Amino acid sequence: MIIKKLQDEIIGYLEDSSNFCEGKAEAVYIPENEDEIVEIVKECAAKKMPLTISAGGTGTVAARIPLQGAILSIEKLNKIIGIDKEKKTATLQSGVIINDFLKALEAGNLFYPPFPTERTAFISGNISTNASGEYSYRFGSTRKYVKRIRIVLSTGRVLEIPRGKYFADSNGYIEVSGLEEKIVSVPNYISPSVKSSAGYFSRPGMDLIDLFIGSEGTLGVITEVDVELIPALPPRFIMIIFFPNEDRLLEFLELIKNGDRVSPFSLEYFDSNSLGFLKKDFPNIPECACAIYIEDEESEDRLDAWLNLIENYELVDTWMSKDEKSYREFVDFRHKLPENINEYFKKIKSTKLAIDAAVPENVFPDFFALYRSIQKESSIQTVRFGHIGENHLHFNFFPKNEDEKAVAVRTFEDILRKEIAAGGTVSAEHGIGKLKHKYLEMMYGKNGITEMVRVKKEIDPYCIFGLDNIFPAKLL
Repeated sequence: MIIKKLQDEIIGYLEDSSNFCEGKAEAVYIPENEDEIVEIVKECAAKKMPLTISAGGTGTVAARIPLQGAILSIEKLNKIIGIDKEKKTATLQSGVIINDFLKALEAGNLFYPPFPTERTAFISGNISTNASGEYSYRFGSTRKYVKRIRIVLSTGRVLEIPRGKYFADSNGYIEVSGLEEKIVSVPNYISPSVKSSAGYFSRPGMDLIDLFIGSEGTLGVITEVDVELIPALPPRFIMIIFFPNEDRLLEFLELIKNGDRVSPFSLEYFDSNSLGFLKKDFPNIPECACAIYIEDEESEDRLDAWLNLIENYELVDTWMSKDEKSYREFVDFRHKLPENINEYFKKIKSTKLAIDAAVPENVFPDFFALYRSIQKESSIQTVRFGHIGENHLHFNFFPKNEDEKAVAVRTFEDILRKEIAAGGTVSAEHGIGKLKHKYLEMMYGKNGITEMVRVKKEIDPYCIFGLDNIFPAKLL
């Protein structure tokens, strides 16, 4: 085990993609195995010292950045324990880097569908936020693929949770072998049906494993996971379509979603401001209103179907990958945008201000129009981009001063109230962390937050894990 106590050694663990700058920690523990994690947890519980789990640092809501106590980094738990080609499953330690995992799967012609855009993320970080990525339109988010977790609780107990073993009864209780008390699911709210990463998951009759997925490091330390795999994807092409205006864009999307001619792996949106963030890397981007990024199987039938679809629309330009090199360049087109945006937040010295909401299909056109009108009327620099196939756009504001920040926050709250009323979520994939407490309370109300606090206390009776993530520590 490595223990770091010098502040110049700790400072790198007080950063993520949120640009949150208020982190403090007394020490960083870097264990090499589960026994050392148990030892650390018991020590912190005895001292009542808060303990924040640190993964890859790709998060956007400051979840891995503590305000007090110590940090437990899982960076040394980076072994791929096994890949079962026949069962299409893999067993991983919690600190395995997603990119390393994807490369290891290639040899067995297998694939992990919910991998995130940030491939330097750790597998347990993805589980902690129910993350999703560029193929989530076709394959869904992380929750669907997690088959088992092994987790160290604040009592020092190690709990195995396989999917399909522990379920909530009609009263919301989940009896777990090896624990003295019953674990209670959250009975007083139901998580939205849209893509969501907002607070503790809750559904009638829910599986216990789903309570931990998306819990943002507040219930224990994940040490090991089993995930489901699929066969390797076939060769694919990428097409980027540049529209002169957005008048028929929603019609175009509806044909994709509801038609039977095409079914892409990725369906992403970039507004003109987003494209502006990419021009330094892709100077040939034409002047246009927006672009749609599509990835699909490389076959003559699929390509013909897309060409037949787009020929009915007035377009500024269409880019098509022609070989492996151009395919990789277009993958970078998608990945560069969030990287450039996060760098810009640092440049203007602003904590990230971004809406990460998703709404039901039937109301998405209304919110797309709302975003457009706000962007048009606002004097604050903004961008809109993201997973339009899942009715989930990122709407980012770049305030240059405190007055603009206040306006942006008020605008956010107004938008989110409308989205909550329409059955949406305040966080579709990035989680709540320390930055979105207010929005989660808007979504579930004070009673819902109280129920989350109750669940936290029952599973983490020493109340040491991930303080100030999801809800303020003062509520404990």
